[in-house]
Amino acid sequence: MADSAGPPTAKARISLAALFAAFFRLGLTSFGGGTAAWLYRAVVQRRGWLDNGTYLAAAGLSRLLPGSSGVNLTVLTGQRLRGGRGAIVAVVGLLSGPFVVVVGLAAGFARIAGSAVAHAVLDGIAGAAIGLTLATGLALVPRGRTQIPPLLVTITTVVAVGVLRWPMLPVVLVLAPISIGWALGQRPQRGS
Repeated sequence: MADSAGPPTAKARISLAALFAAFFRLGLTSFGGGTAAWLYRAVVQRRGWLDNGTYLAAAGLSRLLPGSSGVNLTVLTGQRLRGGRGAIVAVVGLLSGPFVVVVGLAAGFARIAGSAVAHAVLDGIAGAAIGLTLATGLALVPRGRTQIPPLLVTITTVVAVGVLRWPMLPVVLVLAPISIGWALGQRPQRGS
């Protein structure tokens, strides 16, 4: 494992190509966020390039800096491992794969944008995503507690924004305090 002081031997043993490959793979396989967890698995657990303390310090700092914490963490990790060049290589590796995929998908969608079948497929995907979101929200409610209030907030949000086309911000500003108040009212009292 790399010493937290970052000895020159740790920088010399990790090639820029290996650094690029690790972050390229990370960029292509981490979906919907969670880059920090995947990065921990890749550079601490699997490769031993950083120790826990060094990684946690970089992860904490990456959340304090402006911008995406995943990209910030990549810059800090690359810099820690190989200096300025390592930071650049790590960021290019992390972002180049998803960039190519997104541009390819956009080009593909531009070709089929007028197709009724494509719109039907996307509507089906959106419906599935909404269903998964609802199921996840309901699964997080502890057993034995009524699920009616969170379900009502969810349905109200979907109807207000999706059906009535009300702006999202006012809907959230009204429903968030209601939801938070309900959740706080469900917490067990201290000392009971």
